[in-house]
Parts: sequence; structure tokens; C-alpha cells
Amino acid sequence: MDTAIKTQKIGKLKIYLKAGETVKSDKVLHKLFPRSKYKKILDEAKKAGIRNAHIFNTHAAYESGGEIHHSHIERDNPGLTVCIELVDEKGKLEAFFKTHKAMLRNKTVIYKEVELWGFEA
Repeated sequence: MDTAIKTQKIGKLKIYLKAGETVKSDKVLHKLFPRSKYKKILDEAKKAGIRNAHIFNTHAAYESGGEIHHSHIERDNPGLTVCIELVDEKGKLEAFFKTHKAMLRNKTVIYKEVELWGFEA
């Protein structure tokens, strides 16, 4: 028996930013211990009901032709790039992008249509 694959067009949004970027806040606690921007984006994606969200760390990277940064076993490098990947329907990803334009402004953000695979019932 040949198993049929069911496909569905969805989207993948990749957001690139530096690991050391933080979210500005008026709260005293957040001023003392700033919150990571990439973790905030992950939390916001969860709140928005985005199907999948992943954070990928890099070992070496540069942004916009800037300095090359490398990971180091003994210390963090806030200049390294992280990639946040969000997967869902295009409309939900567009809404997320528009809602969080202040955090995503001047970031490299890439949208790509992909296929979600499953099996016919």
C-alpha cells in the first residue's frame, strides 16, 4: 500500500539579531537585569499562538558587514548572532511582524514559503 503525503503551504520567518540585545523597560528589576530580546520574541510568539518557534545559536557570525564574532568556551559573546525561526501560516507571521515592529526594526527578517508534510487519513 502506497502512503500518500498530504502537503500544506505555510511560512517560515527567520529573525536575526545579536545575542546581547536587550529589551528596554521602565521596571527597576529589568533595568538591573535586562531581558534578552530573543527570549522576549520567543515569549511573544508563544502568546500569539505561533505554531513553532526555535532559537538557534551560532558559533561564528557577523551582521551587516560588521566585525566577525566567534563563540568562546570560557565566556559568552554578546556580539554573536542568534536566529529565531517562527513557523505558521503567512497571515499569522505577518501579524506578528507588524505587532512587534519596534523590536524588529532594522533587523534582518526573512520570510519563506515552505510545505508542511503529513499523511492522508
